[in-house]
Amino acid sequence: MIELIVQAADFPAASFDSVAGDCADKSGGRILFNVRVESHADVQRLAAIAIKSDGGVTPLLLLLDRTGTSIKIHEVAVEDYPLVVSIARWANQPLHSQAITSVNVEVILLLEAVVSEARPD
Repeated sequence: MIELIVQAADFPAASFDSVAGDCADKSGGRILFNVRVESHADVQRLAAIAIKSDGGVTPLLLLLDRTGTSIKIHEVAVEDYPLVVSIARWANQPLHSQAITSVNVEVILLLEAVVSEARPD
């Protein structure tokens, strides 16, 4: 469903934030976080959306490429859920708390995990 929402979006005319919001709204999910990625060669923004599935919740990631022209969707492996939770906790803090802490390491670890899982063997 999320793939169809992203494909139907008027991107890049619509912002990444708008596409992420539409994905959450139209899937009945919610945005866990939407953060800028500072030190990854291929990704400039990362959003996580929690969607209901099989009686539980599945986090999906939206990755905006460095050129700002493509959005990729990745499901998060169960072993990477703690990284999603850590980033979501940081993103939901007041701005003054975000300014004095960082989740750059967690963001890079999560990106590396989902990118490596997506590569064919």
